Amino acid sequence: MSHKYLLLDADGTFLDFERTEKEALGLLFDHFGIDEGLSSSYHKANSRCWEEFENGLITMEELKERRFDLFFRSQGLDFDAKEASRLYIDELSRHAYYMDGAEEMLSHLAHKHSLSVITNGIAQVQRGRLEALGAMRFFDHVIISEEVGAQKPAKVFFERALALIGARKEDCLVIGDSLTSDIKGAQDAGIDAFHLHLGASASPVDEELWGHGDSFASLLSAVDADQIDVEDQQLVGSDVSAAVAPVGL
Repeated sequence: MSHKYLLLDADGTFLDFERTEKEALGLLFDHFGIDEGLSSSYHKANSRCWEEFENGLITMEELKERRFDLFFRSQGLDFDAKEASRLYIDELSRHAYYMDGAEEMLSHLAHKHSLSVITNGIAQVQRGRLEALGAMRFFDHVIISEEVGAQKPAKVFFERALALIGARKEDCLVIGDSLTSDIKGAQDAGIDAFHLHLGASASPVDEELWGHGDSFASLLSAVDADQIDVEDQQLVGSDVSAAVAPVGL
């Protein structure tokens, strides 16, 4: 079955968040005079908060400040978590980079498919980065958990995404790097999924997984082959119809 609608995660799928985060965090640490050697402690607090968010234990608004509150308290730092959050988000939204080859990948897919972004990221950050890159031209919809009131991997997030797109789940393919929020979330919602594990270990064996690959080339090959198969079936169908058409019509 051909997938008319492709739903792409953003960070780690086509946006280079690691580079963005490193630059923004460096500027924040410089502002407060924090030793960059403490960045691993921040990442630990940040990861904890994102896991709590994906599990529905905290809201996005709580996450924004909680990660800095946990980090500052763990290091005995007396800084304002609310101010840190505001400065950090401002910096994140201004530093935007594609993964290598991602712009060409999006251009290729957009020729024959309707593309949508599905992300748990902070709305200000994600929209700011997409606009800075000029990437909005590739997408018909940008669906952000903070704006739809549900987050991946919750089934309701995908249901709301399909409603906004106006698509049936059998016509959609979710593409993402996270086995939990993207892949399992899509599968639980009954949507085909492609695990794009760039520079990471391969997907575990999963008979329900539509596809996986470690490069944009592997993704394009899989999606293009899917499209060609459907076009071939349509051609065969039209040939059969012509062969059995009543004489004189």
